[in-house]
Amino acid sequence: MNKQTFFVYKPKQWNSILFQNIQKNSYVILFFSEIYFFKLSIPNKFVQLKYDSNTSVYIVHTLYIHNYYRMFFAHLNQVFNVFYRPVFKKIKFKGKGYYIYKNKRNTITPQFGYSHRLYLYSYFASVKFLSKTSIFIFGLVKTDVLRTGFGVKAMRPINVFTGRGVRFSREVIYKKVGKVSSYR
Repeated sequence: MNKQTFFVYKPKQWNSILFQNIQKNSYVILFFSEIYFFKLSIPNKFVQLKYDSNTSVYIVHTLYIHNYYRMFFAHLNQVFNVFYRPVFKKIKFKGKGYYIYKNKRNTITPQFGYSHRLYLYSYFASVKFLSKTSIFIFGLVKTDVLRTGFGVKAMRPINVFTGRGVRFSREVIYKKVGKVSSYR
């Protein structure tokens, strides 16, 4: 027999209800918060399920389990972590006359030397200005933060000769050397 124990942590802001469905021979856990809810069904053929209220952990102890359940519980833990682990990205830009601003609805409008305005809408990521040439993007979902960051970066990519443009913090930028005639 293969013994396996899984620990599913329930965050503080979430509530849960544990049901035992006798007709389908399974446990049903209903997780809900102010915004989200989902239902988790666990077959109880080889399962012992306990909830520890001190640590807010569901303990699932099984005698036999295959890899699909391991992957399922790993993804379930990732789902909870996504909602409460913020992601940060810092963006810096360099160039004369380059500046960036936003309005109340997180619409980012950079002024990077174009004759027309470019708009970037960031619905699920927040933007904070650290200085005149650096901004801080943060949110709960990594893809939303990266999408906003790459959107700003795509508006003015780095010029390899002058080094001007938008880059992520700690990104290494290599400059190309100019023509030989410029050294004479």
